[in-house]
Amino acid sequence: MIALLPFVLAVAPVSVPAADLTGSWDLDAGGTTIFRLEIAKAPDGMAVTWVRPYDLLADGSSFSDLTGPVVRRKARDIRKVDGDLDVTFDDPRPGARPDVLHLYRVDANHIDVSYKVLGLGWEPFHFTRSKPHPAALGPWDSKRTYALAFTYPTNPEMTAIFKADQAVRQGDASRIDWSVVEPADEKRRKRTQELLDSGQLHSAEDYNGAAFVFQHGSKPEDFLKAHLLAMVAVARGMPSAIWIAGATLDRYLQSIRQPQVLGTQYLRVDGPSATQEPYNRTVISDAVRQALKVPPVAEQEERVQLYKDEAAKAASAPSPPPAAKP
Repeated sequence: MIALLPFVLAVAPVSVPAADLTGSWDLDAGGTTIFRLEIAKAPDGMAVTWVRPYDLLADGSSFSDLTGPVVRRKARDIRKVDGDLDVTFDDPRPGARPDVLHLYRVDANHIDVSYKVLGLGWEPFHFTRSKPHPAALGPWDSKRTYALAFTYPTNPEMTAIFKADQAVRQGDASRIDWSVVEPADEKRRKRTQELLDSGQLHSAEDYNGAAFVFQHGSKPEDFLKAHLLAMVAVARGMPSAIWIAGATLDRYLQSIRQPQVLGTQYLRVDGPSATQEPYNRTVISDAVRQALKVPPVAEQEERVQLYKDEAAKAASAPSPPPAAKP
């Protein structure tokens, strides 16, 4: 978690009169209001008040350790920037830097909030116009984490790419024509990369699908990228993507000649030499594997033995008699 530092509110790149920002604006998280901005006209221009907890921790998607009373901070400096407002608030804590908010109007009922501190890279926060006669802020539970609700659009093209990636792998694996599938996989990876580079993927579903596409790559970089994409999917609200995050890490490790650590990768499963090696089983415990949606080591070993038994059974089965000549 990161303590709240200089804070920047952002609004759309459209020049609008600063008067359009007047009113009361709320940032809600976890079913309650965390921040409120009150913007009004004043004889010398504008007056902005930031209503908030005295102190808190923030990580870009949630707030925690909300402490102290509700405070009302008056802006000490307000500057117009192409119709938007740069607003500076002093932080009363000793040695703390001022909080700078850039108010960025989206429409009549919304402003976006970007916390522009070097190195954070947070998504914009979304403020909405306060309801008539809004309730007072607080009190908050200092032991609770208040999560923001983000809505990300899902790219239909990425959905189609993911479905195609999965469809060719359905059914009997021994009948898959890899001479056809692998070039198609390469085309899917290329197009997925174009969607990533152009900023057209947003939702957890988008990133989960992209992770599977790159998991079916051929280079360590493909598997590492798949792992990172899966992490985004988890962060954006898809807990089930934790499995592909672990599987892609194992695949990456083995591709660079390092042991896997979770046990998601099974090699030569269609023969008597089925194995998970190289595999370092001691890096994490089965309790962590469970948290990552991976079976315990004992269950994995049973699966390896099952592959071996099936291969041995197939090898010992009598060959069918030759077909009779007509």
